[in-house]
Amino acid sequence: MIRPFFIISSPLLLTACSPSFSTIDQQVNEKLLEGSDLVNATVPPRAVEDWAAIDATEEEMNTRQPATWNPPADAMTWEESNAMEAQEVLRRLTGYQEEVESGELLTLDKALKWAFSHGREYQFAEEDYILSCLSLLLQEHLWTPQFSDDVALQYFHEDADNDFLNSATAVVNTLGVSQRLPWGGEVSASYVATFAREVLGVASGSSGTTSTQIGQFTVGGSIPLLRGAGMVAQEGIIQAERNLVYAGRSFEEFRREFWFSVYSGWLDLLVQQQELDNARESVELLDTLAERQRALYDAGRARLYDAAEAENRALQERSRLAGLWESYRLGIDRFKLLINWPIDTPITIEQETMALGPPLASLDASVEKALMQRLDLQTSRDRLIDDQRGVRNALNSVLPNLDLAGQIRFGSNDTYYYDAVLPSAEDLDAEASLTLGLPLDREQERLAVRSSQVELERARREYRRQRDSVAIEVRNAVRDIDANLFSLDIQRRNVDIARVNIESIDADPDSYTVLDQLAAIQSLQQAQNGRARAFRAMQRSIFRYLLDTGQMRISADATLEPLPGMVVRFTDSLSWEPEAHTNATMDQNWDEAGASENYTGALP
Repeated sequence: MIRPFFIISSPLLLTACSPSFSTIDQQVNEKLLEGSDLVNATVPPRAVEDWAAIDATEEEMNTRQPATWNPPADAMTWEESNAMEAQEVLRRLTGYQEEVESGELLTLDKALKWAFSHGREYQFAEEDYILSCLSLLLQEHLWTPQFSDDVALQYFHEDADNDFLNSATAVVNTLGVSQRLPWGGEVSASYVATFAREVLGVASGSSGTTSTQIGQFTVGGSIPLLRGAGMVAQEGIIQAERNLVYAGRSFEEFRREFWFSVYSGWLDLLVQQQELDNARESVELLDTLAERQRALYDAGRARLYDAAEAENRALQERSRLAGLWESYRLGIDRFKLLINWPIDTPITIEQETMALGPPLASLDASVEKALMQRLDLQTSRDRLIDDQRGVRNALNSVLPNLDLAGQIRFGSNDTYYYDAVLPSAEDLDAEASLTLGLPLDREQERLAVRSSQVELERARREYRRQRDSVAIEVRNAVRDIDANLFSLDIQRRNVDIARVNIESIDADPDSYTVLDQLAAIQSLQQAQNGRARAFRAMQRSIFRYLLDTGQMRISADATLEPLPGMVVRFTDSLSWEPEAHTNATMDQNWDEAGASENYTGALP
């Protein structure tokens, strides 16, 4: 009698025991595309193909006291270096230079693409987006019919005082489905099929056996009329869908910030390269000066002090050059960490970068653009609506409960008068109720209302603070561009003056003391370093202006999308002079200030 039941329910059991995640993966990828389309983002996160899997053993996961490796001092060794002489130390430091110069050539374009494909921070941002998609899928699932099927094996035995025995074995299958209602409440339906075998009798006598099949179908529902009624019931899915939009904005904004971080790190490396080149030039000048002073001393035309001072300064500059190489090597390692390049793989940084001319932008117009286009500010404005909806929902919870419920049953549990798996409409029970729950104790809910109102006021205050901060940032960005342009012009003039001074000394070295010549070489190096740093500061301020005003756009291949009127140039020199290299597709009309003669501003 029980065999047909197992034949019917076995497909359901197999389905429940063999879940597939392919549908979820497809839905996640569709939500990623949908979220990016909602915010007009250029690129959605990459489709998820590989999910994390467990690679630890059961023993490792269940170990309550993981082992610690912390050897005592007497178990370790220490070996001192014998290289104490200056020249020997310099040779060891110079060896680091060979490691840096022998690696794979890395361009800015390749670094950006690699960062957007392998960067850890980028992957974290994608995963935050995916978690928002999963939260929305969960909420959407909760608003679909919820099916359940429970199979219970039951055994009952009773031995009464009068020596009467009663035992029963039953298989009970409960198949149910429920559905939330848009305005609160839910409807449900269930079917219970019972297959039972009952044994009745006495311990010393005969007994009888009875087999029973019972089927019961129930349809019911409940609808709130006050508390929990209306759009309050959809709070979960409303917030989840809004969070998907917020996640899309956050991811798009992260892409721009991450691009700027990689570009800034690239500029730092180029500035360090420029400082190395300047230090090499200083070493050459100091070596020339030391050789000349030594020759003059040998000829009896100079003091020993002057020759020794020149030679010592040349040695100091060589030591400084070696230190700069180590700092540069450290900078490359940190840049590898930023873009998630293999740490053990050496790279050589190409001496080229992109550059933008300064925009023609007013303070008020820039602030207006930022207030309209900043994605984070838009999210803050929308979260104010979330907080107001939270106050509305909290006020709804203070209302009394007034619920309408009903239920209809077909079939019977009476084993003496009913024996059929399929329920019959002849045995029908129906009931309905209207329940009023008086709000005698709503203190907790009233406190929640006040808390939500305080949170709303704080959110409004925080939004006003953020809006004012954006305005300040944008104004500072505009002024920073002008200040950096002025600084770059001064540093460029300082380089010209320092070179004129060097040329004057070379023309008549006997008219200048050794200290004058050393000061001239140091001034040239400082001016060149200042010019490179000023160029970096100017470019950072221009790209920061694009970020702060919400006008930066990054394409799918991690390249900057030029705005109408924007000219993107590439230079292999941080001097920003006419000899700076530009590619064939860019404007060639550079003046000495680094601006195009027909340039009308980076912004429309």
